[in-house]
Amino acid sequence: MAAFSTKRWLTRAAVAPLAGVLLLATGCSDGADSADDNGDFGGQVTLTFGHPFPPTDPIQVNVWEPWVDEIREATDGTVEIEIHAGGALAPAPQVYENVVAGAQDIGWTMPGYTPGRFPITQVIEAPFAFSNAVEGTEVGWELWEEFEEFQAEYDDVEVLSLWAMDTGDLFTRDQPVETMEDLAGLTIRSPAPLQGQALEAMGASAVNLSGPEIYDAVERGVIDGYKLANSATRVFDLGDTTGYRTVCNCYTGAFVLAINPQSWDRLSPAQQEVITEHTGPDLALRLAGEHDAMAADVADNYWPEHGVESVELSEAEFERWQDAVAPVYDQWASEQEEAGVPGTEMVDRIRARDGAG
Repeated sequence: MAAFSTKRWLTRAAVAPLAGVLLLATGCSDGADSADDNGDFGGQVTLTFGHPFPPTDPIQVNVWEPWVDEIREATDGTVEIEIHAGGALAPAPQVYENVVAGAQDIGWTMPGYTPGRFPITQVIEAPFAFSNAVEGTEVGWELWEEFEEFQAEYDDVEVLSLWAMDTGDLFTRDQPVETMEDLAGLTIRSPAPLQGQALEAMGASAVNLSGPEIYDAVERGVIDGYKLANSATRVFDLGDTTGYRTVCNCYTGAFVLAINPQSWDRLSPAQQEVITEHTGPDLALRLAGEHDAMAADVADNYWPEHGVESVELSEAEFERWQDAVAPVYDQWASEQEEAGVPGTEMVDRIRARDGAG
């Protein structure tokens, strides 16, 4: 972890990193401001933490629940975090704005759920660029630390962490996709705008849907398939709706964890220090590792149990897919340049890595 600098995250002047925790007015005591330089934690604080994913999601069970315990213990019990899963506080597309508005304290969500809101973050979703979550997370933090324009997308929250999920493949219900021509006439769920454009470039019709919406859309025939992180097929229990998986490393989605600035400010300095020590790039790689482990287990167990067949693209066919979406990525870079963002430099940085398309 020494390769990552944390000098910018969780500082408003430098534009705090992603996703955050917002203190509800009813959950904070005036004592939260009473911590002194000797490390006293001050008064009791309760933070609400909402996300749109199921409470059985391994990320909640294996990371968030232990993380809540770690924060409680490290603050001598003065910081309590209440997890509200499954969109209990806000549906997927509204989690981030719910944090901004102060309706919840902490939010875990995907920037791609709000099309157009986080155009720079899409760089992490580069088509065919990363082989796993850890690699995408490492690159994401490198770009975050270097480009203030990236950080500026989140200037209305305090970012606690930013990471990538395991790679997403193409899943279909009835028809295997072995060539680009097989996508013609199919309606495919896209996780984010850049991926929707990539699907359109390859001949499919793209529909932007959040993860929790996929099952119903496939079952009712609204969509013929979906792009999704491999681990998430089990999170949303999509095995019975899915016949085929085309292995393509089509994208790596981004996640953020953020806290409302006013909520952050009401924490004592000692409480802030504890949360800082338990988030940032260290937490990001912990989360990415969990995503990769989930993906491996799904491949070994979940898909075989549900009869999902894997389709391997030939090298020549995979190159066709890469060539088809290259203009989409170039257009993204051009649009960022027009907005004063060094998009070309970001794209070149990712393409220079081994395995990038």
